[in-house]
Amino acid sequence: MKDIIYLDTDLMNSILAQLDEGLINSFSLEQSNQESETEGQQSLRGKSAGIDAQISADTGIFGGGGVKLGAKLGGNGSESTNESKTILEGQKDILNKAFHDYALDILLNKLIDSDSIKDKNSLLEGDLYLGESPYKFYDFELLKNILDVDAISKIMSFNTDEDDLKDAKRIVKKTNLNSTERSKLTWAKQLVQEHEDRKPVLTLFKQMEIMSGYFSNSLRDLSLIKANNFLAIIKKQHLRESPESLSLRPDNSRSVKYLFRIIGKKDKVFDGLGSEDLPIADFNEIPNMIFDIMLGSFDIIKKGDYLVTPIAIYYE
Repeated sequence: MKDIIYLDTDLMNSILAQLDEGLINSFSLEQSNQESETEGQQSLRGKSAGIDAQISADTGIFGGGGVKLGAKLGGNGSESTNESKTILEGQKDILNKAFHDYALDILLNKLIDSDSIKDKNSLLEGDLYLGESPYKFYDFELLKNILDVDAISKIMSFNTDEDDLKDAKRIVKKTNLNSTERSKLTWAKQLVQEHEDRKPVLTLFKQMEIMSGYFSNSLRDLSLIKANNFLAIIKKQHLRESPESLSLRPDNSRSVKYLFRIIGKKDKVFDGLGSEDLPIADFNEIPNMIFDIMLGSFDIIKKGDYLVTPIAIYYE
């Protein structure tokens, strides 16, 4: 049984269609369980007599229909009865998701049977790779929303009074202490040290706040998953779980299986040093350079990593 985290159905169906020379891309079953009925009677005066009837029915499995009967009585009266019955759409049991899940099994079997899965040591652009490893999930929009360094700093300092901290810093810096200050010196050093210990964390959070804001605006509806030396760019609309669930999962060592299509290998990661490496004439290289600097600063991307397009990511 597969617990699917991510499934790009468009890309999956495209590959299946190429393997099978065509693909049924949708299958659904609809069930209706609501009905509405109307009845009516009408009497009119007239001069003719007779009987007329009209029956109508919609086509399809869950169609609606109507019946109309009329009887003209004698030469001076008419009586009609109208009855209609309409079946309304009340419940849909769409099987597209189940169909896509099963299609993933079909795709994997066909790729394995046709030897279309490539070995990790000989991957080229466009190759398909099936692997398994733990992974890291990066959603910069989520980071942007939760990273507020000023608020975090205040939360971390809830137990520290600002006046106490100022007094502690004064005592620690002072050379000639009076008896009262000497008695508070140990307390002052501890308070100042705790404050200093928080600074590296807050500095890191500040850097991440800047980076998450930048990437949130740049990537928009995209996130990143790093599995081994594969960096996957994912579309969040294909996620089966929320970014919050993937980011807060308790077991980061659990292995996940994935089917990737290779975009290319990073033989070099630009770190922002050395003007000779600046692609002044190649403006198309500027995005790669900026992403290298930003992602490389946090070791998200390294030399030798593969950039990939994910097709499926799942537990099994």
